[in-house]
Amino acid sequence: MSGFGFRSRRHLFDRDNLKAWILRGLLGSAVLILIFVPLLYFMTRPKEAPPAVLPPEVAKLDLKDLRTQIGALQGKVRKLAERRNRLFPPGPVILVDTAANQIYMVQGPKVLVQDKCSTGSGLELTDTGGNRSWTFETPRGYFKVLGKVTDPVWIRPDWAFIEEGEAIPKDRAKREVPDVLGDYALAFGDGYFIHGTLYTRMLGSSVTHGCIRVDDESLKKIYQTAQHGTPIWIY
Repeated sequence: MSGFGFRSRRHLFDRDNLKAWILRGLLGSAVLILIFVPLLYFMTRPKEAPPAVLPPEVAKLDLKDLRTQIGALQGKVRKLAERRNRLFPPGPVILVDTAANQIYMVQGPKVLVQDKCSTGSGLELTDTGGNRSWTFETPRGYFKVLGKVTDPVWIRPDWAFIEEGEAIPKDRAKREVPDVLGDYALAFGDGYFIHGTLYTRMLGSSVTHGCIRVDDESLKKIYQTAQHGTPIWIY
């Protein structure tokens, strides 16, 4: 009986010691975690970059003056962008190369039309009787489509009669000549037109009195695409 009781008390004693040992171990582990977790965080966190060192010429700048200059530059950029959009709007643009006698219609990087054309001959005509003279050149510079005409009728100017040695008529009807300008014409100012021609074999040459002659098929594409205000650059 006594032996059984001794073994029982020893067993209970060992269990109590085990519980205490476990509690002490858990408490120590908790203390270690509380100590090492913050330490590990501070050891592994990214180091802050050192403050940037500005060059002396930048450090001396007056921020208020710099903002004023930036505002002025932004204003200039806006004006340049507006000017660019006026000269080169998102829509199509007509280009005429008088040296190569080529006409193009482009829209951004895309070429819609490219073909031969005829431009001014550069010849001069003098009216000895009236002390007048004409130079038959295609004007160069920036223009716009000012009018679109289907089945245009040529109204012969005075120089057309003088050139042929004919008397200048007073009746307007005698100046009208249909079916020589093709099916379409685009006016761009001062009596100049982009129009068709009966003399297609001469396209690619400088033979006109200043207007721009184009093949019927290309002219139709240009006419159908162009609108009032479409830019025309002639160079």
